[in-house]
Amino acid sequence: MPPKKRPAGEEAHGEEARKRPATTTGGAAASKSVSISTPGAPTAAKPGATRPSPAGMRPGAVRGTPRPGIRKVGASALANRGGARLPGTATVKKEAPPPVVSKNTLMWFRNDLRVQDNRALNEASLRAQIDQEKKKYLFGLYIISEKEWASHDEAPVKIDFWMKNLETLRESLRKLNIPLIVKKAGTKAEVVGLVESTVKDHGVSHVFWNAEYLVDEKARDAKVKEALVKLPGTYVEEFDDQFVVPPADIKTKIGEYFTSFTDFSTTWHNLVETNPKFLKFSESPSANPETAQQLYAGLFSATIPTLPQHTLDDEDVEKLYPAGEDIAHKRLNAFVQEKVKRYDITRDCLQEQDHQSLSPYIVSGVLSSRQCVAAARAVNNNKIIVGSNGVKAWVKELAWRDFYRYIALAFPHVCKNHAYLAFTEHLRYSNDDRKFQMWCQGKTGYPIVDAGMRQLNATGYMHSRVRNIAACFLVKDLLINWQRGERYFMSNLIDGDFPVNNGNWQWCASTGVEGQPYFRILNPLTQSLKFDPSGDYIRQWVPELRNLTDKQAHDPYHTMSAKDFGKLAYPKPIVDHAEAKKKYVDEFKRVLAQK
Repeated sequence: MPPKKRPAGEEAHGEEARKRPATTTGGAAASKSVSISTPGAPTAAKPGATRPSPAGMRPGAVRGTPRPGIRKVGASALANRGGARLPGTATVKKEAPPPVVSKNTLMWFRNDLRVQDNRALNEASLRAQIDQEKKKYLFGLYIISEKEWASHDEAPVKIDFWMKNLETLRESLRKLNIPLIVKKAGTKAEVVGLVESTVKDHGVSHVFWNAEYLVDEKARDAKVKEALVKLPGTYVEEFDDQFVVPPADIKTKIGEYFTSFTDFSTTWHNLVETNPKFLKFSESPSANPETAQQLYAGLFSATIPTLPQHTLDDEDVEKLYPAGEDIAHKRLNAFVQEKVKRYDITRDCLQEQDHQSLSPYIVSGVLSSRQCVAAARAVNNNKIIVGSNGVKAWVKELAWRDFYRYIALAFPHVCKNHAYLAFTEHLRYSNDDRKFQMWCQGKTGYPIVDAGMRQLNATGYMHSRVRNIAACFLVKDLLINWQRGERYFMSNLIDGDFPVNNGNWQWCASTGVEGQPYFRILNPLTQSLKFDPSGDYIRQWVPELRNLTDKQAHDPYHTMSAKDFGKLAYPKPIVDHAEAKKKYVDEFKRVLAQK
């Protein structure tokens, strides 16, 4: 299955836009005067109180985390800029901007299925509390867009996880008298109309959402915003919520983007350690008036559309990853209390598999990265640079998550089916379809690789160490294009996250931002003996090898007689590692020589 090629001009999935702070965009009546504020945390306001209007904003307008130094003014203001009027020109009378009329408020949920520490939801709630005596209501909106998700290779098991968490989110909002409207888009283009119709149908004046940064999502949001601001008296506010530290805060001394994780991480850690704003949580939303339950009874009783199910064992998946924000926090608390201080020791030990993984909850926005860093910091004397090695190791993983988003933003070509290192695109891959399918099915004859692939195919998850082993094997032993493996992982992982998945695959392929050493080649047998010395992980996922000794389990073909091996119904290695390594090194040297 070769990588998808996009026609020129077509939006590529995964490109992240320049990180933008929250902006406020006025509707048709307000489009002549749109104020975008300066950097800072969202201003908190007590429920029912009107926030002070900053200079340049109309009374009653709400703004969030601002964009530095940008202020748009109306045409009448531009005509009078500069003081004295020019000879022969008439005086242009300034028109007073119309007052902001606050009606109902809408929070558009996407990749942020949580009530706690949700910046856009918090700001939407504060807006809804203004003039509460006039019975203004906050609504939630979620749009199911299957074709859009399919075009992004979202795994069916991940989409199912979203739907289950959507149910628990709806229940949490119901307890606050906040109805969650769920709509289904037949095509990507329909999303714009669905948001617009929701605004019209429910008398909404202010729409809030947390920014998404991949190309398709960014383009979609721009179209939605364009449609909404044409509606009289409609305002849009967008907030930064995915990064722990916004990319604008992490630059070199000359204002450029870092290209080394070490340098990025040093700055990231220093900022988080010394500036409390980066771990400041947003408050949970206030409740709507109880009258919402009667007025919008139909919305509260509506059911979430049923989607096609994944093909995995649903009970097993539910046991591994039960849905819900409360469960996610219980797992986070248990992890930081019981396991995080040993994380540096246990993270790569396959026999100590973590069945309480937090990654699906983080990727789907059920937990925020801020919450995770803060929880780890709290058990380490409020430090992340010194103290427990386990805490430092885990927080470093969260920094990697920010880093890969940062790279996709700074160097968007990595998200357009291109390698970060352009010269590596001249590598000649074999792209053997038969071998690729054997890799997908976990039938390579290398037990550690096969165990990982079978775990993925059975549960939608793979141990992080084995992900690296399997990825390096595909690229450097089988000499198959890394993009094919990238897509396969993304379309099967419950915690598939495009920037991280892409970044990790490019790391393994030596084509990415941390490409050197170019000849980083993992020996699957050595890795197997090092990280699964007992062979328990292999035996769990490769039942054909369940009755073998530890030594045989790692390399049955070379440690057993031909007769005994033939009884296993297990494939012999599809490639010789030493020969494959030489072939890969020779090919990479050829490309380097032409660089």
